[in-house]
Amino acid sequence: MNKENKIILVILSIILVLVICIVVVINKTSSTNNDTNNSTQNANSTVNDDSKDDNTKTSSDTANNTEKDFSEYPAYEINLSEKSDKVEIVEKGVYTLTGTLKGYVYVNTEENVKLVLDNVTIENSSGPAIYIVSAKNTYIELVGTSKLSDGNTYSEFDEEVNAVIYSKDDLFIMGEGTLNVVANFEDGIISKDDLTIYNGTINVTSADDAIRGKDSVTIYDGNINVISGGDGIKTTNSEDTEKGNIVIEKGNIKIESSNDGIQAENSVTLNGGTYNIVTNGGSKSAMTYSEWNNSSSEEEESTKAIKAGVDITINDGEFNFSVTDDGIHSNNNVIINTGNFKITSDDDAIHADGMAEINGGIFSLTAHEGIEATYVKINDGTINIEASDDGINAGQKSTEYAVLIEINGGDITIKMGSGDTDGIDSNGDLYITGGTINVTGNSAFDYDGQVKYTGGKLIVNGKETTTITNQMMGGGMMENRGNMPYDQMNGEIPQGRMMR
Repeated sequence: MNKENKIILVILSIILVLVICIVVVINKTSSTNNDTNNSTQNANSTVNDDSKDDNTKTSSDTANNTEKDFSEYPAYEINLSEKSDKVEIVEKGVYTLTGTLKGYVYVNTEENVKLVLDNVTIENSSGPAIYIVSAKNTYIELVGTSKLSDGNTYSEFDEEVNAVIYSKDDLFIMGEGTLNVVANFEDGIISKDDLTIYNGTINVTSADDAIRGKDSVTIYDGNINVISGGDGIKTTNSEDTEKGNIVIEKGNIKIESSNDGIQAENSVTLNGGTYNIVTNGGSKSAMTYSEWNNSSSEEEESTKAIKAGVDITINDGEFNFSVTDDGIHSNNNVIINTGNFKITSDDDAIHADGMAEINGGIFSLTAHEGIEATYVKINDGTINIEASDDGINAGQKSTEYAVLIEINGGDITIKMGSGDTDGIDSNGDLYITGGTINVTGNSAFDYDGQVKYTGGKLIVNGKETTTITNQMMGGGMMENRGNMPYDQMNGEIPQGRMMR
């Protein structure tokens, strides 16, 4: 072989080695990419599955009023009569429970769990009947009639555990059946997160609170009957301004409570339903002004029918209250758009520290005072008030508003008791632009500020009048305006009443 051929052979060998190296590199790169793609697909699959469950936990079911689909979950049947003491559930699935158990059901998993209570009886003499330590969400479906109860004392449980059904995570209750809960120790049903009731008949008798969700209570429908030694339905989260709310869409709710009937740390929204609430044995009612002043009307415990730390919004419903405290009470605003209200109260029938706004509805109010707030605004409605003190009262209870009673419409009838009482009493201004106001009593009107009467019908002790008399003069510039007829008072109602 000559020298030239040797050179060519060397060159070809080098080229061959380079080609082999390139092929090896390409194969390794392709394999790596495939492995990466497969890993990514598997990871995405896991994330999507978890996200689906996480969406359940972030209250998508609650917001859309839809129940989770458990059709692809494993199903189990457990005859509690064959068990004793503690029945443990540590995996996801649908668990249909039947029979009788002396003990409790224990749930501890990171997945979703559905418990179907099919005519079960669970009695735990030393703790809860159902104890949910952990779960993404726990759903309880009611089939037939089931009874859960606890004993007078708890042992071998965390100190915070104090309810027949106690869940540390979100809890959902639904079904066409009936659940009877007897809480001998303290509370009936507790969720430390969100508590949602879709439907069903739930009867709770409790030594303390009956139904409690820390972050929220949402009720879409159902028949709920409560006899409680504490509050009826409540939330307790006072740290997060977006939590601690109660929302009720509809349902039949009957509460007999020693303390408040419905109590939210944040806001209450009622969109419909029927509410029968008795607190502290019911109103003693019919007390005269002097009897009320001489009585120990300052209760150590709050015994209101509906109470909210922030706002109360009522869009519809039927309400029948007999209470020893306020009927409807907000530390901020009460807004009522419509509804039928029969309230007997030993204090205020409707009370707001801020604004009480009535846009419609039918009201039969028997109370010490009918409606009280810093700013009372009535736009419409049929309102009948029998009061032992003031029928409608405005006083400075909040710095958010100037003291004002503003009546723009409605049919208002006020019957006053004897004594130093007023039909309409404003510690600030009084504006009347419309509606019919019929007052029977010693004093129809009492105001300390400015009065403006630009429309509407006034009837005082059976006689129609165009004069707003003032029981107590406001003093200063207003001292000569107590008997001024409306046609001598011109000008528009000032805007910007809020004192923010």
